[in-house]
Formats: sequence, C-alpha cells, structure tokens
Amino acid sequence: MTDAGAELRDWVWYGGRPSLDFVNTLRDRFAGGRELLVHAEDLATWCQASGATAAPPSVDDALLHQARELREAIDTGLSAIVRGTAFPAEAADVLNVWLTRAAQHAPRLELTDGTPVFRPSTVPDDAHGVLCRIALDAAEVLGSDLRQRLRICDGVGCSARFIDHSAGGRRRWCSMSACGNRAKANRHRRASVTTAVK
Repeated sequence: MTDAGAELRDWVWYGGRPSLDFVNTLRDRFAGGRELLVHAEDLATWCQASGATAAPPSVDDALLHQARELREAIDTGLSAIVRGTAFPAEAADVLNVWLTRAAQHAPRLELTDGTPVFRPSTVPDDAHGVLCRIALDAAEVLGSDLRQRLRICDGVGCSARFIDHSAGGRRRWCSMSACGNRAKANRHRRASVTTAVK
C-alpha cells in the first residue's frame, strides 16, 4: 500500500452516503491500496472536507487507528454483501462498538427558556462524533434494503464503493464523468482498432 501524504487530498464523494465516502479514503484497493488517512491531521481535514465538521477537529494517532479500523470493518461487510457471502462477525463487532458509543448520545428533549426543543442526536461535532455518525450511517446502509444497491466500481484500477441510486439498479461506475467515460473511450478505441483491422 502506498501513502498519499497530506498534500494529496484525493478525496472522492461518489459513495452516495457518508460511510461509503469514508470507506473511499483507502483508494485503489485493487492495486494494493493508496491510504489517504496517513496522519491524524488527514482525518481532521477529511472531517471538514466532508461537511461533517465546520473546522478540522482535534485528532490523535489513537483515534486515527480506530477510524481506520472502523473504515475497514465497514468495507469488509460491504465487500461480503457485494460478493453474496456471510457478513463477517468481526466487522459487526467493530460497528457495534461504535453504535454503543453513539447510543451514549441519545435523543433528548431540552428546555430552552421554558420551551421544549427536541434534539434528535446529541453526538458531539468532534472527530469521535463524526465516527459515531459514520457507524450509524453504515449500520443503516448495511442493515437495510439499501445493501442491495451497494456496488464496487468496475472502472479499471478504481475500487470506489457506492450506492447505486439509478432507476434500473445497474450502475457500474462510481462516476460517469470519471470511470464511465474512460470505459466508454476504451470500448470505442477497441472497436475502432477492430474495424480498422478488418
């Protein structure tokens, strides 16, 4: 696996869900992987770039390690679903740890100047809270009918994970403007060569 380093912010937002965009922080999985969360500050930057936080939150190396563990648990489960194999218990265990942490921030009815205000979530807006929300999102995707729409990009050298929101449910690429166009251009080039040879 190669390291992209903090200077190569190669984030992609093709996943269609926060948890899948987070999984896509390990790029080029078919080619050995390219880690985008190399340093703690990379995770902090991703939190802000994803819109999960207004500013980069504080992240240390221990939380970065936990974040990568969560990401890989989500991907292990997603990959099993796409392959049609059993969901790994280890992946469920990691997700459940984060779901338990999220549950510590249960919805509340708070009083503001004597007026009740419903707070659907009290998960903090720090990096730990972002990871809790990612785990909640992943559990919703993996544990519902949405899992039938999970895909891994067919683009050469890609491996982005995404939800197929197309009407027919037959989308093959993470992005038509990236992998889809490359595939069509390659197909056209092969057809042109075949025609020229005849």
